[in-house]
Order: sequence, then C-alpha cells, then structure tokens
Amino acid sequence: MNTSIGPLAGKRILVTRPKEQAEPLISHIQENGGIPLSFPIVSIKGVKNDNSQSLLKNLSSYQWIVFTSKNGVDYFFQLLSDCNLTLSNVKFATVGEKTAESLRNRGIASILVPEHYHAESLVKTLKKHVLSHERILFPKGNLAPSFIKEELKETAQVEELVVYKTESEDDLDWSLVYQADCLFFMSPSAVTFMSSGIKTEEVYEKPVICVGPTTKSAAEECGFQHVLMPTQFTAEDMVNCAISYFQGGS
Repeated sequence: MNTSIGPLAGKRILVTRPKEQAEPLISHIQENGGIPLSFPIVSIKGVKNDNSQSLLKNLSSYQWIVFTSKNGVDYFFQLLSDCNLTLSNVKFATVGEKTAESLRNRGIASILVPEHYHAESLVKTLKKHVLSHERILFPKGNLAPSFIKEELKETAQVEELVVYKTESEDDLDWSLVYQADCLFFMSPSAVTFMSSGIKTEEVYEKPVICVGPTTKSAAEECGFQHVLMPTQFTAEDMVNCAISYFQGGS
C-alpha cells in the first residue's frame, strides 16, 4: 500500500479497536495514504453465566429486545445459539443503522431505529412505541450505562442482560501512542483505558476522532483538547473526519 499519496499521506493513525473488528478502519486509512497503528487497547469476550441463562429461560415474556451496539447483537445471538434458543414474536430496536444491519444480516427485517443515532434519541423513540404492559430485554456490555433502563422505568419494565465484557489489554506497545498523529476511539471504555496509561500531557493535545457522542464526551472529560466526531458513525466517515481535520486544521 502506497502511503506517500492520498489525503492522509504519511499520517499515523492510532486504531484502538479490537484486532478482529479493526480491519475496515485500517483499510480505509491505508486507501487514503495513512499509516494505521494497531493499538487494540480493548478486548471483548462473551459472557455466559447462571444469571444470563436464567433470564433467557423467560425469553418469551419479552415483547422488545433493544441493542445499542453490534457487539450486543453478536454476543446475544451467540448466547442464543449456545443455549439452543430461538426468537419469535418479538420487536427489535437499535441505536443506529450499523447495529440494525447486524440484525438484518440475521434475517430480521422490522427494526425500530431512531432519527438520531444515540441513546437519548432511542429512548425518545421507544416511549412512542412501547406499551405500558410490555417488557424490554436489553443485552449489553458490562461497562454500558443503565441509561436506557433508568429513562424507561416509568414506561415499561426493562431487564438488562450482560452478554459481553470489555477489558483492557495489557501487552501493548505504548510508544505507538506517542508516534501517532491522530487517535481513533470507538468506545468510551477505550478512552478510559487509554487515559489510565498515558504518562505525558502531550498525548492530550493530539486530535482524536470519536465514533459517537458518548465516546466524544468521555474523551472531553478525560482531557483531550481536540475532539472530533463524524456525522455518521462508520469507518469511512471516521477516516473522512480525519481527512477534513488534516486538510483544514479544524
């Protein structure tokens, strides 16, 4: 791949996404002349325990299943497969199109997606569609906030189901962080893990591109000074956001 031409020519982009999920982002960076620095500070593993199996025994009692991430979809359906369970007569809602696409890839066509791709908009949309007697299952990661459950507690009964856990990776080359011209964050946990390992203030002066408002807020709260966010939350749009920054400086 020629990294001497293209709008990101020679720019070193730190990719904090887990290795198994980083390929689309790395490809887009390379296609635009950038140099991806793989720094998978986040590792994600499925969760299967007595609590999850107990909840899934009553799967038919839920009218809605709500997802706020592709990981939630992937590990929930992995759990269903492991437990030899299937779904029927349930409605779906997701926080955005990428997560909805994961459901469509599993043959699910009818999915409620809010106008804006963030949790506040999802809650607002659900309040218009969920009936008071209906129950909602919310598969999530161990670090995901309980915002949806709290905001909907007056509307319907929401049960959270932790289907995956997010942990920080220990065996990383931290010199890459200091070599990078720009940092890409795909989750608040990546921001938090990064901040805990930074030894000098210079890193906080580097531009960072965040995939959504929650991650953006986490980066700002951790002290990053140049925090950007694309209007759409895809790998291509993150790279375009970086291109816009390096071409325009803002």
